[in-house]
Amino acid sequence: MNADVFSGRRPPGPVVPALCGIFALIGAPVGAQESVRVSTVTPVREDITLTTTQPATIHAYFEADLASRVGGYVKAVKVDIGDSVAAGEVLAEIDAPELGIQAERKEAEIRLLTSRKHQLEASVRASQALVRAQKMEFDRVQSLVKTGAVTEKVRDESQSRHESAEASLAVSEAEAKSAEAQIDVAEKELEELQTMIGYASLRAPFAGVVTLREIDPGDLVRVDDRGESLLRVARIDKVRVRVRVPETEAVRVDAGDGAEFASRALRERRFPGKVARSARSIDAGSGTMTVEFDLDNPDGALLPGMFGEATIVLERHEGALVLPSRAVRFDESGDTARVIVVENGAARHVPVRVGLDLGDRMEIAEGLTGAESVVAGVVGGLADGQPVEVTPAP
Repeated sequence: MNADVFSGRRPPGPVVPALCGIFALIGAPVGAQESVRVSTVTPVREDITLTTTQPATIHAYFEADLASRVGGYVKAVKVDIGDSVAAGEVLAEIDAPELGIQAERKEAEIRLLTSRKHQLEASVRASQALVRAQKMEFDRVQSLVKTGAVTEKVRDESQSRHESAEASLAVSEAEAKSAEAQIDVAEKELEELQTMIGYASLRAPFAGVVTLREIDPGDLVRVDDRGESLLRVARIDKVRVRVRVPETEAVRVDAGDGAEFASRALRERRFPGKVARSARSIDAGSGTMTVEFDLDNPDGALLPGMFGEATIVLERHEGALVLPSRAVRFDESGDTARVIVVENGAARHVPVRVGLDLGDRMEIAEGLTGAESVVAGVVGGLADGQPVEVTPAP
């Protein structure tokens, strides 16, 4: 190549067009960067909420299976499924005449023991009187011995009678106490029998609705360790919504968090509430934590066993700085985030800390003021300091 080309002197005619063609092929000089067209977005301030929506089921607030503690034939069933019952209301009765006979026998035993106790108490009073009399006699003889009016033999005989009376009194008192203890035992046994007789009447433990009836009048009820359910009562004027929250979100659930239940069976209605309790333990099999919230159900629209979805508010940030997710870039580890802002016609990489991830949007907790123009998204890399030309967003 002719050295004049790089000497600053104009070369002969055909050389200039040739060099222009060469530079057009190889591009700009080394170190220069082409301008890239980008679209930008501006961070916005808004109130954001992070929620989780999971399958949920409705459960009765209380539910009790009623079994019998006594055997016998069903005498009466006073309710059926769907009936509303009051606390303490008799739902069914079991005929157990053997218990009544045992109670009558125990009552007769108590009367007999009470009569014997009264006799022993009278004997105790008589013995006490005899002891007092023998004590007075012994004191009189003792004084006469000192004056020589009677012999010591008479004194010894009086003392022996006094001691014998005291011994007889002790025996009478012991027998009276034994009779009293026997009465106490018999009364406790009678109380136990009366309690068992009370079990023959199945009563509602709380106000609710009968949801199961497994007996009819005349059925034979046997008592065994299985405790087979005869009736079931559920409280449904207030229900529990039970939902299993995945481990990654369970750590954000706290009592008092807002919650809502919806079911396809009740499309037009949504039922708001607040988280009441959680298991505070992750189930190893499912990797979830059980969370419950309570809902008032005065009209009975929510039925135990109903399926639906529960939405729980995990976090709520007011006035958060938000960007579209496509404007935030992460490194290979997924831990470090950055955005690209446009300053003076050039791209600048800015590290940021991401807060809540809302799927299509992300909270920028640190790194931006909100006044920046952020590149919305580019194909390929965009070097720090590279010239850019902002075009209207599509």
